[in-house]
Amino acid sequence: MGIASSTAGHGDGNNGKSKDQKAQPAADRPEDVSRHSQTLWILIFRGYPRDIQSARVTELHIVFDDNENRNLTIRIKGQHPSFSVEEVWNQPLPRTRPNFFRRLAVATVETTSELDMQLRDAILGTHVNNTESDWTCQSWVGDVLTTLQDAKFITVEEGDNALNGMVNYIARAPWQ
Repeated sequence: MGIASSTAGHGDGNNGKSKDQKAQPAADRPEDVSRHSQTLWILIFRGYPRDIQSARVTELHIVFDDNENRNLTIRIKGQHPSFSVEEVWNQPLPRTRPNFFRRLAVATVETTSELDMQLRDAILGTHVNNTESDWTCQSWVGDVLTTLQDAKFITVEEGDNALNGMVNYIARAPWQ
């Protein structure tokens, strides 16, 4: 499994390649290896009924092969001390969901099979902290990013950029 920047395939129409990079000739490509991707996003929702920083909700969202309709949302549910992880397949587009605020790209992970669930498994395997009373879904996203960095699914830079972006968007809500 390789890792591609979250900007791979975007931009100037060169499939993420600079002008100096050339596509590999078809004769040199392995014919039995198909390419697939999983793009990881952080979703941020406004707090409800009152939008304050501590009430903002964060979730993780994986889009498979750039098909927005084939996706997996992974989130924390419950309250302290009984948090658990929930996964929901093929949710509506995030921007159509109630209280949606922002979607942040983390990274695009290249896979060789559309059935590859290593990214999902790493997220689900991240520890749920039911001992600290101030631990939240926002904390969990930070913990997941660290897990993914340690497992080399994302770079330290990608994880730090995603975490900083999430914190900045949460901070835009009123403090109290």
